[in-house]
Amino acid sequence: MRYDYLASSDFERAFRKGYWRKIVSWLKGENISLLPFEEVREYIPLRGQHYVGLRQVPIDQIVGSVGRYRDFDRAFLPTQKRTKGRWVNIDMAHYQDVDLPPVDLIKMGEIYFVRDGNHRVSVARERGQEYIDAYVTEIDVPVSLTPDLEREDLHQKGEYASFLEKTALDKLRPESDIELTLAGEYERMLEHINVHRWYLGEQRGGEVDWSEAVASWYDNVYLPLVKTIREQEILAHFPGRTEGDLYLWVIEYQWYLREAYRDVFSIEEAARQFQADCIQWPTSKLVSVLRKASWMDNLILEQEKADFLARTRIAELRPGAEISLTVPGLYQKILEHIDVHRWYLGEHLGREISSEEAVTSWYDNLYLPLVDLIRDQKILVDFMGRTESDLYLWIIEHQDYIMDAFQGEIPIEVAAERFTEDIGKKKGRRRKK
Repeated sequence: MRYDYLASSDFERAFRKGYWRKIVSWLKGENISLLPFEEVREYIPLRGQHYVGLRQVPIDQIVGSVGRYRDFDRAFLPTQKRTKGRWVNIDMAHYQDVDLPPVDLIKMGEIYFVRDGNHRVSVARERGQEYIDAYVTEIDVPVSLTPDLEREDLHQKGEYASFLEKTALDKLRPESDIELTLAGEYERMLEHINVHRWYLGEQRGGEVDWSEAVASWYDNVYLPLVKTIREQEILAHFPGRTEGDLYLWVIEYQWYLREAYRDVFSIEEAARQFQADCIQWPTSKLVSVLRKASWMDNLILEQEKADFLARTRIAELRPGAEISLTVPGLYQKILEHIDVHRWYLGEHLGREISSEEAVTSWYDNLYLPLVDLIRDQKILVDFMGRTESDLYLWIIEHQDYIMDAFQGEIPIEVAAERFTEDIGKKKGRRRKK
C-alpha cells in the first residue's frame, strides 16, 4: 500500500482546512493563531518550575508553541508547506503502526506549549486523537490560564499578575478570583485597598500592616459587595464582564449617588439603582460616567489631608489655618516647600530648626502673605471650584517659571499679577473657540 501517497493526501487536506479556516476567521474577526510561549512569559511572571514526568495530555489544551507558533494555527493545522516532508513522515508512521516518542510540553495553568513535537501534535489532532503522550514540565504562574486564552488577553493577565504580586491576595485568600476585563482597573483596585488601609489606621490610631489591610479589604469590602451582586443576579445583564468589574462599577456608582443626591445609599440600594439605571448603557459610557464622578480623588484627598495635618500639626500650631487642596498629590508639594524653608532658615540662623518652628515660619512668612495677595486681587473668582491653597502653589510655581524665563528675581506680587494675566488670557482664548 502506498502509505506515502495517503500521508501526502492527508497533509494536503489538512493544509486546505487550515487555509479555509484562516479565511473564515478573518471574515469573523477571530484570532486563530497559536500562543507564542516567549510572549506569554513577557506578560506573566513565573514562580518556578518542576518536572512532572510522562503524562497523557488532552490535545485541545495544547494551544501554544515555543518556536513554531507561526507554522500551525490554533487547531494545529499546517499554515505552510516547507515542512510538509516531516508531517508526511509522521503520518506514515501512524499508518505503519510505528510507535513515536512522546512530545515535550510546557504546562502553564491549564494550557500547554509544545517545546518539541509540533508535527506529532498536528498529525495526532488531524487523526482525531484526544490525548497524546508527553513529557511535561510545569511552570507555576499566579493567574489562571485556560485554553480559551487569546493573545489580546495577555496584557490584562499581566496586570492581574502584577496585582497579585503587590497584594499576595492569592496567598492570603487562596479562594479569591478577581478577574477584570478593562485595562488599568487593577490600579484602581489598589487605590481602594490603600484607602481602606488608611481608614483602618484612623480607627485604630496606628499603622496597619499592608497584608492585614489587603485581607480586611477583601473580607469586609469586596466580598460583601460581590455577594450582593450575586444575590441580585446583576452579572447576567452584563455579558463578558466579571464580578470584579461590577464591584468597581457599583461601588463607584454608590459614591456617584451620594454626591448627586446628598444622601446615604447602602451598597444594596446602590446595586439595585445601578442595575436599573445602567443596564442599557454600553460599557464605554458606563466607565466614562463613573470615572467622572471622581470619588476616588475625594477619598485620596481626605487621606492626604489627614496625613498632612498629622505631620505638620498646623491645626494646633496655627488654629485658624485652613489649608485645603483639590488635586491629589499637592499636599506633598507643600511638605516639600516646608522642608526647603526649614533648610533656608537653618542656613540663615546658623542652627538646627525644629519641625514646629519651620511649619509656623513657613505659614506666617510665606503662605499667609501670598494668600493675602490672592484675596486682595480677588484671583480666586476666576478659578471656580479651586481653593486659596491651590492658587498658593500655582502662583509659586508661576514665579519660578518667570524667574527661569527672565533670569532674575521677581516679587511675589508681580508673580501673582502675571499669573492672573497669563492664565486669564488662556481662559479667554478657550472661551472664544
